[in-house]
Amino acid sequence: MSDAIVTRPTRVFKMGAIRLADPAPNLPPIDAVKLYEKAYPHLANAVLGEPQLIGDELHFPIKTHEVKTKG
Repeated sequence: MSDAIVTRPTRVFKMGAIRLADPAPNLPPIDAVKLYEKAYPHLANAVLGEPQLIGDELHFPIKTHEVKTKG
């Protein structure tokens, strides 16, 4: 029997080329992203895409709604 070490991947939130570190690993991913709303107001209506494991990081793409105009 061997001693197995289980590690949790570090969550990273990706908004285009911007990487946001996980401000609260104990919160669900969408709630952790909402903590960045003061710096990035458009995150109030953001949704998270499917996470992707890259190395020892779990990347969550942030999807924001496109701005629509009438006319």
